[in-house]
Amino acid sequence: MSNMEPKLTGNEKLVLWGLLEYPGLNDIELSKKLGIRRRTVNTVKTRLKNNGVFSTLIIPDFNFLSCEILTVLYATFNPLINYGDRKEGVKKIMECEEIIHAYSTESEAFVVSISKNFTEFMKKASEILRFYEENNFIEKVTQVYFPLEISEVRFFGFSGLLKTIFKLNVEREKRDEKLSNKIRLTKRNKKVLYALVKFPDARLSEIAGITGIASHTVGRIKRKLLENGIINIFNVPNLDVLDCEMLALIHVKYKLNKINDYENQPADVFKIRNDAESISLSLFENYIDYKDYYNRKLEHLRENNLITEKPIVHLFPVKKLNIVKNFSFAPLVKKLIGVDAGF
Repeated sequence: MSNMEPKLTGNEKLVLWGLLEYPGLNDIELSKKLGIRRRTVNTVKTRLKNNGVFSTLIIPDFNFLSCEILTVLYATFNPLINYGDRKEGVKKIMECEEIIHAYSTESEAFVVSISKNFTEFMKKASEILRFYEENNFIEKVTQVYFPLEISEVRFFGFSGLLKTIFKLNVEREKRDEKLSNKIRLTKRNKKVLYALVKFPDARLSEIAGITGIASHTVGRIKRKLLENGIINIFNVPNLDVLDCEMLALIHVKYKLNKINDYENQPADVFKIRNDAESISLSLFENYIDYKDYYNRKLEHLRENNLITEKPIVHLFPVKKLNIVKNFSFAPLVKKLIGVDAGF
């Protein structure tokens, strides 16, 4: 992680929360939601972006793109091997299109990958794992497979956490999950889709210059992709802004035929689950907050007879996280849709 720890003003905290809660709104719409002037929203947003306080991602619906499986891998490293010795393995992770996110500490790692099917995943995963195992880098590895069609994936749920940390007097709106509609992607649609995912901060005119497609056509295609749920916009905060000390990975295995309807908590920033199991990533200001969260979660699971064993927990100190691959979606999108683009 970086050493940046910006101190935000009241307006900066409010606008940052608004950008995370309503990532698709323009400045006028966001100013109405927040009750502050449009000019203030624009000025603050520009300052936050320039200072690296948040970044924007455009993520496609991978289920729509015919991906069948999301895999979460977490591992414990051999303590006798240092990070420098594992650099060749890092290179292999960077080159694998299916791996969209990976981070590690000196002792542990967490990896998320999305694949067209299980066979495609195993081709890439086996090669990388074989390398790590042959070099005695790993003590223990766990892989958890989530079929996308029957799993619920929640990316980047940071706004509830920011509301709590910043002590904001704001109300979150309950919104239904938008399901993607089946539409046909033309060659131009594919080129614009890929460009939007690769350059999420680019203006329509810049996307037009990159793709060679007129700006008004780019705008129309983007609206179509958004309205049909093919892509979604997310604003993600720099973790240093949150001043959280701990990231917890929690893996829960459920009893069969049990409804696991435990609501998402403000601390949960990533979660994937189905009827068999769930994995969540949750951020905490300190260990006491984590223990309070964990005890409440465990109590719910036990009282409702949802589990037969305690959840598996891995704790990562935020300051010691090394981002190996930071939510890289474009290479996989290019591969999936077969777009002919030289950018």
